[in-house]
Order: sequence, then structure tokens, then C-alpha cells
Amino acid sequence: MKLTLLALGCVAFALIAIACTETAKPTNTSTPRAAASPAAAAPTAAVDEFAHAKALYTKNCEACHGPNAEGGLAKVNDKQIKVPSLKADHAIKHTDEQLTKMITNGEEQMPSFKDKLKPEEISEMVRYIRKVVQGKG
Repeated sequence: MKLTLLALGCVAFALIAIACTETAKPTNTSTPRAAASPAAAAPTAAVDEFAHAKALYTKNCEACHGPNAEGGLAKVNDKQIKVPSLKADHAIKHTDEQLTKMITNGEEQMPSFKDKLKPEEISEMVRYIRKVVQGKG
């Protein structure tokens, strides 16, 4: 949520800056609008920071935790299991180290990802869960 508000704020600031610049300059249709480019890139950079982690989540986690990380019932190995929400208090209260350990080694019915993800990808997933899924940061 904070990331969305930040992105919208940056876009609004860029639009205001462009509008002010356009009214202060004489009209010249042959001049390219390069000034809009750096301001418009800021929200994209914030989104791109987690693009790889989002892809990893989609590939490895979404089938059980769901597209919005809200958990629920999932079928794993012909067995129906209850998967916890990554947005719930219990998940928020886990330390980053605990989340890293759970993703790496698995826990209860959650499989281990140490053979599927590199340690840096697991760290990236923990940051993604904290900042994007849980909105902390």
C-alpha cells in the first residue's frame, strides 16, 4: 500500500513538474520531452526492484499461498492442506531469519526450497514478503 502511494505521489509530482515546465516555456514542437523521463522512471524502479521476487513467488509459492498470499486450502500430492496467509499476524511476527529457515528447510507440510532457490533468491523472497506482501518497510 505504501509502495502504491509512493508511486502515485511520484507520478503526480512528475505531472505537476511537466505542467509547470510546459507553461513556463515558449511552445516549440520540435523539442523532445526528455525531462519527463527521469521522473517517470522512479515508480518503475520501485516496482522492478521486486520483479524477480514476484516471478519466483508466482512460480514457487502462488499455487499454495495464492496470488494474494492469503493462503487457504490447497491440494498437494493428492492431499488437501490448509495453507497459512503470509499477511496474517503469525507470519508478520516471524523474524526474517525464521522466514528464511522455513523457506529453505520447509516446515510441517511446506516443502523445502533449498534445492530450488539460491540463498540470495530466498533472501529476496523474504524482502518481497515483508515489503510487498505484508506492506512493511
